[in-house]
Amino acid sequence: MTDTNEYRTIPCYELEQFPIIGVYKELLAGKRKALPSGTWEKDENVIIIVRYALEVHLGLKKEQIPKINRGVIKEQKLWGALNRFKSIRKLIQFVYPDRYNEFDFNRVPINYWNNIQNIRNRLEWHLHREGIRIVEIPRKVNYDLLVEWGFSNPLKRHGHSPYRFMNALYPGRFKETDFKKIPQGYATNREFLKEQFMDMLRKEKIQFEDVPKKVTQQMLIKHRFSAVLKHHRNSPLEFIQYLFPNQFSLDDFHTKPNGYWKDIKNVRQAIIDLIEREGVAEQDVPRFMTKQRLMEEGLTGLLHEYHGSPIEIIEAVFPGKYDVTEFQRVPNQHWHSPQNRVQALRTFCAKRGIGREELPRLNRAYFRKHFPRFISMVDRHYDSKFYRWIMESFPEYTFQPEEFNLLVGIDGQLCDSKEELEIHNFLIREVVDGKVEREGCRFVNQEYDEVYIPDWVIEQNGRKWIVEYFGLYGSTRYKWYTEKADRKMQFYHSLADYTLIVIMPDDFREKGFQRIVSLLISNGIQINVHCSLER
Repeated sequence: MTDTNEYRTIPCYELEQFPIIGVYKELLAGKRKALPSGTWEKDENVIIIVRYALEVHLGLKKEQIPKINRGVIKEQKLWGALNRFKSIRKLIQFVYPDRYNEFDFNRVPINYWNNIQNIRNRLEWHLHREGIRIVEIPRKVNYDLLVEWGFSNPLKRHGHSPYRFMNALYPGRFKETDFKKIPQGYATNREFLKEQFMDMLRKEKIQFEDVPKKVTQQMLIKHRFSAVLKHHRNSPLEFIQYLFPNQFSLDDFHTKPNGYWKDIKNVRQAIIDLIEREGVAEQDVPRFMTKQRLMEEGLTGLLHEYHGSPIEIIEAVFPGKYDVTEFQRVPNQHWHSPQNRVQALRTFCAKRGIGREELPRLNRAYFRKHFPRFISMVDRHYDSKFYRWIMESFPEYTFQPEEFNLLVGIDGQLCDSKEELEIHNFLIREVVDGKVEREGCRFVNQEYDEVYIPDWVIEQNGRKWIVEYFGLYGSTRYKWYTEKADRKMQFYHSLADYTLIVIMPDDFREKGFQRIVSLLISNGIQINVHCSLER
């Protein structure tokens, strides 16, 4: 047969007649370690093997096939096919052309959301399925439902506003007031805000003359004015005076005069009075002094003066007495600052008398027991490697790799485990005229706000490869590991300038390096032809 379409139309029960299926069954049974070299380069092999794996071996129904994930790819040993097509969607569309549309897959292709017609088609498909008419969109389609339907990306492009999103799809069809949630950008529309404000007074049964005494920040937030308040320094007084200038005097409000909270004596007196009135113990002040508590006490103006941060207020009243780790929450993006991360560890160690000799013992197990809140920060900003945080925080010390149980490759680069060390030394020895750099660059996955540091980047003959060893893939040791590994693989596959080579635990733990050699060669890396395949 020469027409690949014939392989797509053969009944699935006849696929076993092809010799390549016999070889593939041996691979699944563990009787062989890899398929013959070049297997996945032939279109007919891809079609036959993938169809057999999904339709016969797994027995998937038609609608289940586009929902497969990388776990299925791993289980069915189809990594070679995925490496060729770079994404599950492209692989499935090659094997089953014209059978599935973009809605059938878990994820859409790159640049899909740039086409307004794609978005409109997808929305109307959901509307038809749910029996919702276009005219009913403002009443029945809200932000949460759009996210559930998979429109997070286009919503973000329209300021997370359902109105702006729908207006882009159906220009002039709806008014902003048709929607339950006020869209972004209307915080400066005074007439629109007045209408909403008066509607709030009717619902709360508040007379207009009682506005200064009865309209609180909590009430405004309840009636969806939180975004508007941000334009007025979170001050109900400023917002009300903006809506109704010259109708109320400052004396009408339960508020403080301008500049009152700039005087530290007033700040100190207010905080100490609150602590004493509530009988808060000295050591409990950081946990007690929350943003919500200060707002309930009518200290919104004080919060504004200190950037909405209880931590800054307490530091001003009790300088140096408490550190950031003692508070219930840190400010948004606090850990994005290397200076804050360094200061947090130095303060933590100083208060506990942890010296230079004890620092290398501050690992995941230690913080899980003594201060778990640091773990997610290290996972995000140091790729789960505590020794990097320690070295960055204490540059005055010279640490040796063995103090952190790190291992040094034959070229002086550091490795985190014996398995990584063996793979690293193998790459250094056998890659021909290429550069092998370990953990030498960083990538940011904006979709998940994650930083990825590849195990190795190989450069050879003008091409670049990312090589990742997922030593704990499928392990229950760290419940988040496999999920993050899947996100990494998906992200790396999307990088146009790199080819991803994935080494799984089973690949490495087989006898010798045959599988790794096969992965390198099949992806175009030149290695020494007589390299030793024995570890």
